[in-house]
Amino acid sequence: MTYLAWRTLRYRKLAFIATFIAVFFGVALIVACGGLMETGIRMAVPPQRLAAADVVVSGKQTYGVPKKDPQDTKNIKSVPLAERYWIDPGLVGKIQGVPGVERAVAEASFAATVVRNGAPVIVGTQSLGHRWESAQLGPYRLDGQPPAQAGQVVLDRAVAKLARIKVGDRVDVVVGGVQSSFQVTGIAAPPGELSQSALFFSDDDERRLNPHTGTADAIGVLAKPGTDLDALRERIERTLADRKLVVLTGDDRGAAEFPEAVGGQAQLIPLSGVFAGMTVFVAIFVVASTLGLSVQQRQKEIALLRSIGATPRQIRAMVRREALVVAVGAAILGCAPGVFLGPLLYDIVSDAGVISPVVQFHQGFIPYLAAPAIGIFAAMVAAYVAGRRPSKTKPTAGIAEAALQRKWVSWPRVVFSILFFAAGFALILVTAIVMQGAVASATAGPAVMCWAISIALISPGLTRLLAGVLSLPVRAFFGLAGYLGTVNVRTRAVRVASAVTPIMLAVALAVANFYLQTTQNEAAERYYSDNLRADLVLSSTTGGFPADTVEAIRSAPGVEEASAYVTSAGWINKPYDGSHVESPWPLQGVSGASAAGITGVRTSDGNLGDLRGDTVALPEVAGKNLNVGVGDQITLRLGDRSAVDLRVVALYPAKKGFETILLPADLLAAHSTTGLSRQILVTAEPGTSRDALTASLREKVAGNPGTMIEGREAITTFAERTKTQAWVNYLLVALVAGYTMISVANTLIVATAGRRRELGMQRLIGATRKQALQMLSVEAGMVAVIGVVLGTIASIATLMPFSIVVLGRPVPSGPIWIYLAVVAGATVLAFAATVLPGRRVMLSRPAEAAVAVE
Repeated sequence: MTYLAWRTLRYRKLAFIATFIAVFFGVALIVACGGLMETGIRMAVPPQRLAAADVVVSGKQTYGVPKKDPQDTKNIKSVPLAERYWIDPGLVGKIQGVPGVERAVAEASFAATVVRNGAPVIVGTQSLGHRWESAQLGPYRLDGQPPAQAGQVVLDRAVAKLARIKVGDRVDVVVGGVQSSFQVTGIAAPPGELSQSALFFSDDDERRLNPHTGTADAIGVLAKPGTDLDALRERIERTLADRKLVVLTGDDRGAAEFPEAVGGQAQLIPLSGVFAGMTVFVAIFVVASTLGLSVQQRQKEIALLRSIGATPRQIRAMVRREALVVAVGAAILGCAPGVFLGPLLYDIVSDAGVISPVVQFHQGFIPYLAAPAIGIFAAMVAAYVAGRRPSKTKPTAGIAEAALQRKWVSWPRVVFSILFFAAGFALILVTAIVMQGAVASATAGPAVMCWAISIALISPGLTRLLAGVLSLPVRAFFGLAGYLGTVNVRTRAVRVASAVTPIMLAVALAVANFYLQTTQNEAAERYYSDNLRADLVLSSTTGGFPADTVEAIRSAPGVEEASAYVTSAGWINKPYDGSHVESPWPLQGVSGASAAGITGVRTSDGNLGDLRGDTVALPEVAGKNLNVGVGDQITLRLGDRSAVDLRVVALYPAKKGFETILLPADLLAAHSTTGLSRQILVTAEPGTSRDALTASLREKVAGNPGTMIEGREAITTFAERTKTQAWVNYLLVALVAGYTMISVANTLIVATAGRRRELGMQRLIGATRKQALQMLSVEAGMVAVIGVVLGTIASIATLMPFSIVVLGRPVPSGPIWIYLAVVAGATVLAFAATVLPGRRVMLSRPAEAAVAVE
């Protein structure tokens, strides 16, 4: 059978080229996904400002939440913190006494931005101030003198160059929302390229300017020469013995500088895993469809082999070996584009904010081993599926069936189709009844997979049924070409289904996933920010606004209400809230004096005007679940891990699944990374135009450099994470859909090329090339329509319950052009992959084509 497999590959190149292409692209995508997953698992963040520190001690940027019982210390789920967790600088003394430590230096940072001509000067993602002592952890090379007293500053070289500042000049710096003048005593050259601007102040200024004074971001440890760093790390860990601290070496040290990188791990790993799973799922279908068509075209050949003594086992072995030979070569070569595709996808997801760009991309040998193995496995599964039925068919029945191939029903097909249909229906029920809010997508996504598999298993029967429905209008409109096309599709339903299935799969996956994302985006926007009434939003690019800015803006002409606005995330620890373990509560901070007017929230109990000091307003569902009401106390764990006892002052209704906890803005800001409110929401007095309000506010904030005045679309909410990932998900779905479209082209090209003899016979009995092409066009149109209809059914079955849950209506959100674009792409590809090969087939003479080998 090995000899026959090689001979088959030699004489049936087109079919196996199609299989080769399918495996090739599948492996390339899996290699890229493997790189993303490895990057998320490793989370290598090379240090920048702390590059000279051999060991770095930092706060753990994750919070361990008990999964069920709050007293259970073993079954803990670690969730990233929303804000930086600060540590005690007094630990420097303890670390200094550890054997092998040369010196320990506390590093603290705070928002500080150089301003020139009223515009912020920032190199990189943000601008931070530090104590000069921490510069040795770089180490920075100083041109000039260190800041020895208050009012002096050292700029890093990139900022000084951009601001055109030299040693001895005076420079304006915004810290804490207040602009002050400093004397530049030196220019510091960093050890390498930095992704943040760095300003260095004297000890006195750092204590005065840092809103979190008395804390440290991290402690850098300089080891004595010859010290084993792993052993030193272990000694420091034993000395500190604090689970809230982490001791970092190597590329892990950068996590102390960039705590936001830790949160990206929780997003990147599942994102890459889901994308890889979709790719494997599609690859199996694509290869199975292509191989299945190839085997169907060789039905008579296989039947003849059976008639001369070949056993079913030998037939299956021949099909497997054919697939193996093609898959091995395609899998090995498919690793090559993965080298470039992996970094490309990483750049896209990092630019979108899914993961911090400071995380180093890793794509080691594991993806290059796993991806080919998965690609070959997919081909073997597809070969098993494709070779199973022909090998069991009796020789005489196989020869008779080869002409029309009407039989397709088998008990495994029916049983598995029912099972996947039941699974899809069960997921729909779970989505509609159990799941709430954005998490409904967790069951809606897999539901479309189940529907697609169920439909694919019975696609020959559905193809024949829909072809019968389309017969009358097609015949009426296209005449003889329509008659021949409909007859061909109905009688060749098994082979046509091989082309219909990938179209159905592409349409179902693309439409469902695109509209799941757009619907989720609208729901997040509606329920997280639509209850915030703001005509204009003031946003700070220099770290935040001073505490008195809100009062100043409130007194501006044309302003009805003004409120500071802060967002974060946290957990209710007491009474224990097990429902928000893995996904923390969204926290929104507003000014109590304007809370009622700026939010538009109508309380069912209590008053939002009392939202001052250590108070909180809870959604009704939270109050009910926790059995607390107005006047009761709860313990809330904020984004920086701090636990605060709060008095409930109000309960209010909220959409289930999109609830938000309201706190005083100054309380929430004090526990944020910057320590300040970064946005101010403003509503206009009746009769005040937006332009008039903008002019009034611009005059009021003239002394606050880096202030942007924008529309309400600038409101930052907990839902921003969904928005930033949205177009990344669009891209990933587009890649999978594009890969599926390749299989559509492969399948249709192979199917059309395999009809050379049939088309030759038609031309011998009088059909012209034009008539034959018209017939092929009708068939291509019917294949596209049937595939689109089945794919639309699979997607609607998923989208309707999801939309009802998150939007309260059966129609999903999103532009209609998405659906039209998917349909147009499938249709154009179906016509191109059918008509173009058909034209080429008919270039040969009819007599030669009529006697061609099938």
